[in-house]
Parts: sequence; C-alpha cells; structure tokens
Amino acid sequence: MKRKNIKPVIILIIIIIISEACEREFSWGTKIGNITYAGNVVFLGPEELSLLKEVTSNEISFTDLGGEIGKITEKSILVVGVSEKTPYGLLRKVNSIELTGTGIAITTTDALLSDAVKEGSIKLQKRLIEKDFRLKSKVEGDLVKGQDKSFDGLAVTLENLAIYTDGTKVARLEGAVGISPEIDITIEIRFNEIGGIDIVTTLNKIDELTISSNGAFDGAKEIVAAEFIHSPIIIDSLVFVPEVTISCGYEGAISGEVSSGVRQDRVITSRLHYANSRWSDYPLAHTEIFDFLRPQVTDNSDLEFYSGPEITIRLFGVPIQTVKSAGFCSLEAQKTGTPAWKLLIGNEGQNTVIGDIFGFKEDYSSSLNIQASEIGNANEK
Repeated sequence: MKRKNIKPVIILIIIIIISEACEREFSWGTKIGNITYAGNVVFLGPEELSLLKEVTSNEISFTDLGGEIGKITEKSILVVGVSEKTPYGLLRKVNSIELTGTGIAITTTDALLSDAVKEGSIKLQKRLIEKDFRLKSKVEGDLVKGQDKSFDGLAVTLENLAIYTDGTKVARLEGAVGISPEIDITIEIRFNEIGGIDIVTTLNKIDELTISSNGAFDGAKEIVAAEFIHSPIIIDSLVFVPEVTISCGYEGAISGEVSSGVRQDRVITSRLHYANSRWSDYPLAHTEIFDFLRPQVTDNSDLEFYSGPEITIRLFGVPIQTVKSAGFCSLEAQKTGTPAWKLLIGNEGQNTVIGDIFGFKEDYSSSLNIQASEIGNANEK
C-alpha cells in the first residue's frame, strides 16, 4: 500500500500553531479614524466611567469590573474619555493592579502620546469662538461681557478696573480685549515615535485700553481679568481642551495725572515645525491697524500699559502648547522735551511647545515680539 504524503498536512498544522501563537503574543492595534492605537491600549468610555470611584495623580479606582475594565493588565495603556471626574480625559500607563472586593484600584503614571499611538496623523484644526467657552473666573465688579457681536471670539470689557491704588491716588484701565485664535496642529507618528509636528497659530486680536490716573504712580502690576475653558475637542479618541486667560497691566512711572488710550487690531501668525529631531520656526507674519486718543499728560512719563491673552492647548490635561501675546502702548513724555510726548505700540510674547507628552527633553519657544513703533506725538495736529 502506498504511503500517503503527510508533509503538507504537517506544514499546515505548524502554520496554524505559529499563527495562533503570534496572535496571542502580538496585537496589531486598533484603528480609529486616522490613527492606529497600540495593541495594549484599553479604551474607557461612558460605561466604564459610570463605575469610576476616584481619580488622583497616580491612581484610578473603579467600583466594578464591568465593560473593558476587566481587560486591564499591568502592561495596559489607558485612554480615558471625558466625564465629571475626568474633564480633560486621561492618558495613563498602568503600574500595578489591586482587586478591592468587587472593584479594582490601579496605580498609574502619565503615558507618552507615542506609548498609546502606534502610527497615524493627528490633526487639530479649529477656530476658537466664544460660544464654545465657559467662564472659569473674572475680576469681581470690574469685568462685563462685551457687547460687540460682530466679533465672535472671546471679548471682555473693562470698566474702571483699578490697576493701582495708594490712598487717594488711583490709576484705572478701561476698554476691551478680544481674541479669536485659529489653531492648526498636525502630529505625525510612525512606529511609536514622533515623526513630525507642524503648528500654525493665528491670533486675531483686539487690544483697546485707556489708562487714567488722578496723580503720579509707578511700579508694575498685572491682573488676570478673566479665565475661560473650551469644551473638549475629541479627535479619534484623543481629548484636546483649550484654555484662555486674558490679562492686563502696566509697568513704569508717571509723575502726574494722565489720560491716554490706544486701540490695536492685530493679526499675528506663528508657525513651528519639528522634523528629524529638530525644531524650526518660520518668520512671524503680522498686520495691524490702530487708533489713539491724544494723551492728556501733565508731567514726565515712562509708562507702558498692555493687555492680551495666554492660550494653553491641553491634550489629556497635559499642556502641549502655550501662546502668550500682549499688545502694549508706551507713553513717553518730558515736560521740557520736544516733542513733549510720544506714543509707541508693539507686541510681546512667545509661542511655546511643551515637550512632556511627546517625550522631548526640552520645550521649544518662538518669539512673538513686534518692535515698538511710534504712532503719534505732541507735534502732530
């Protein structure tokens, strides 16, 4: 009797065994939108978050093992959605697990973005407008909502905001500060490494300030007029939350009474680029229009007053970018000089990428400074 050829059968069995072993050892991940998450990522959404007991900086605990919670191991990366206890979402690496009756306590550390994302393109492109923000805090009694509905960004109105007091001497700020940012962030990840980052930030700004005092004053002071938080922006299960702080202040000295006001409308565009493990920035683009009230000044002055926003973009609560931009006005005056006074305007600030969640050793900053230029003097009619 002829022996059957059993080699093909044996080979087939070996292939099946190897394939099953590979499937047990390797997981090729989960694709959501334009990105592929690593195979050890566990997603915790509304079902799991309804069982959330407590969240601290290094621990997460649940009352039950429902949903995906039972799949968490000591090798897991947790991608946690938005809830009352996790308003920014969470990105955590599991260190250890302890069962607590029917529940579970998980010790964690912050994870890198590339721990969770295997490959893909992350793109946040958003114009931030007033209706998507809520007010976190404001200066009591000195801030009211702006009434100019033609501007759909964040706008605050300052009414008799005391910036300096000393007995009967008072210096006050009035006016409006507005910001409508356009955020365009692209992050490329390949083989669990950051391959490239491109960040284009455009600020549409209004800085309209009038300063007045009933006597001499000096020093420096900055006041946070208002703080706002944007509703979460969820892109392929990643949670971005922008925050905006609007501040105003002064620096310098003036030797008598003063009244002076300037409006600056600026559009500033900053671009940062990361590739081949190096950062670079493009030349700052900016345009401006301005107007001013002729200063009423009785003595010498070397005074600067300013206003503007600080914008922070958070990813799972971790800052990835901050942009600070203050439009300033300088009033220089000499009683015996010619001209007796002059006004200058400019902008100061920086655009910074924070490296923590990317695994970079250092942050990177680019200047938003625009050199002061004279807009008026006492000799002009």
